[in-house]
Amino acid sequence: MTEQTNDTTTNENYKGFSLFNDIEDIDLRIRNRAVVMSNIAEANTNKDRNIRPAGVGLILGYFNSVPKEEKKATIEKFVSTMKERGFQLVIKHESAKG
Repeated sequence: MTEQTNDTTTNENYKGFSLFNDIEDIDLRIRNRAVVMSNIAEANTNKDRNIRPAGVGLILGYFNSVPKEEKKATIEKFVSTMKERGFQLVIKHESAKG
């Protein structure tokens, strides 16, 4: 297998966060990725429990590195992990202001 690299991503990690590609158990691999994304979110949360833009960027970059066929299960596990930690999904839209 050839390792793909760029400035921030290798086949094994994104900016130092493991992608767990070496884990054969797909459920465990997905769980581990969801926990990493949840940890990034918590580490980048402000006092109002909103994820700061830098944290959102890290989460999206990490998620982009997940293989296409595992994205759906990974995001579902991420959402459930965040809910277990007491977070709520709130979608803010510019038109809602005012």
